[in-house]
Amino acid sequence: MMAEIYRRADSVIAWLGNSDAYTEPAFEHIAKVADRNNLQSLGIPTGQAGSENSEGDKAGWEAIGKIFDRTYWNRSWIIQELVLPEHVTLRCGVYSTDWDVFVKASHNISTSHLKQFYDNRSIDGTPSAATSMKASRNYGVPAILEATKSSMATEYWTNVLLYTLIRSRHCEATDLGDKAYALLGLIQGPLGIKKLPTLLCPPTEGSDCSPGKTYLDVATQLLEDCEDLLVLSCVEGFRNEKLNGADLPSWVPDWSVKYPLGLRVTGYKRYQADSLFFPPGTNLSREEKLALWPAIFDKNELTITIRGFQVDKISFIAESKHDILNCKHFPRILDMLLRLPEKYELTGEGRMEVFWRTVTKNTYGEARLPPPKGSSMGPSFTKWIKERMQSVVLSSQDQEYWADLKLAFDKFWPHDAEWLSAIKGRESISSMEFGSQFAYGEYLRPFVTEKGYIGVGSQNLQEGDTVWVVPRSRVPLIFRHLAYSGPPAAQHCQLIGGSYLHGFMDGSWRSKQATKDDTQAIIIH
Repeated sequence: MMAEIYRRADSVIAWLGNSDAYTEPAFEHIAKVADRNNLQSLGIPTGQAGSENSEGDKAGWEAIGKIFDRTYWNRSWIIQELVLPEHVTLRCGVYSTDWDVFVKASHNISTSHLKQFYDNRSIDGTPSAATSMKASRNYGVPAILEATKSSMATEYWTNVLLYTLIRSRHCEATDLGDKAYALLGLIQGPLGIKKLPTLLCPPTEGSDCSPGKTYLDVATQLLEDCEDLLVLSCVEGFRNEKLNGADLPSWVPDWSVKYPLGLRVTGYKRYQADSLFFPPGTNLSREEKLALWPAIFDKNELTITIRGFQVDKISFIAESKHDILNCKHFPRILDMLLRLPEKYELTGEGRMEVFWRTVTKNTYGEARLPPPKGSSMGPSFTKWIKERMQSVVLSSQDQEYWADLKLAFDKFWPHDAEWLSAIKGRESISSMEFGSQFAYGEYLRPFVTEKGYIGVGSQNLQEGDTVWVVPRSRVPLIFRHLAYSGPPAAQHCQLIGGSYLHGFMDGSWRSKQATKDDTQAIIIH
């Protein structure tokens, strides 16, 4: 009902709450930030060069932070309120502005170096490294909701629903099932479907209305109708909700988990790890892909069966990015970097370049594409890692081990040709360039496989987990083997999540097309 009201309204006023001392300067400064041409004069470095120390209008930046600290931005039900109407006015006390101003400002903050300022801003407005003291990151919400609105005009309804579930993980709902139900208005109407599938209909009186059952139904419907298996890369091993007293099946994303999980590239459309399963040059329809490589749901066992090709087994894992961003020491990261071969066999790149490309998912800039050869990301990485090594917080028992690795690193870099070439003549490049990309997707853990492949995946992955390429999954998936007395031809597994595996993301690592005979059945519990 509310979705239809919003859709038909000529204009909607969204109420942020009563004004306070920060509201007027926030609205004034947001209007300036909405024009990207103003960014450099306001003290935000927008390019590779520029003064990262320019503070600009501190009061204005903090006021913007305060307006986004409001709990309004955390509610699941605001999504349809801001996405469906033709025109929205934001009002806070006596102050108001067009929603479009917030959208443009949000985009500019999210794609400039000011992002790192807000990512590290603490509750009291001062910089903070500790996650527990950090304020909200709601500055990105308007830009995210605008992307949702755009996808409604171009994407199939399953993609609209799944992309919005991914983008709204941070949102809260009194009834956790509403994290899904609050979005159903987006997929109905002129641009969506006329009638909801049965599994997506809100529960009737007397039926199981638990969040766990809701999330199971949503995942089942998406696997039945989605062109790809993107929903399987959304689990990441984090589960809070129960289903009949037991954990959710590992293939069901728990949308009550509010962490920004995954590779943080919504839709993963720039990756094509599964291209080896489809004839070159073909453009199969959604229905043809579903028929060729189905995902089979067993309603009694609550399992999903798919097929895939095992690439390798994980043999070494490093500290999670989340720990590193919280100033914990990272001896295994250093160990990984020092152990990598001088040249990575699959791509021919040097160890340093392979490392920084992997931990940033080979993603850079506003376009979210791979950095070009000779990118400033290389020298920025060298500066970043040396600064991080100086800022780690050590316990007494870790000091000796860390000191030994640090000594080995200090002996390595002054004599490494790749390192020296990267920094030559580029001393002015800031560590923030790499740092802002590294921070995007913080719940990831770097790993190396037995054959020496390097990647990042869920921070819940373990040594011994296996990496697979799977038809209809744009990214490799990580599985954990389960001891199970089932058909010998099938692998019984727990799904850990999606991954970035360097050199594998376009499918070109294998010279010939894979057939069904090259794959194994994977039964996901």
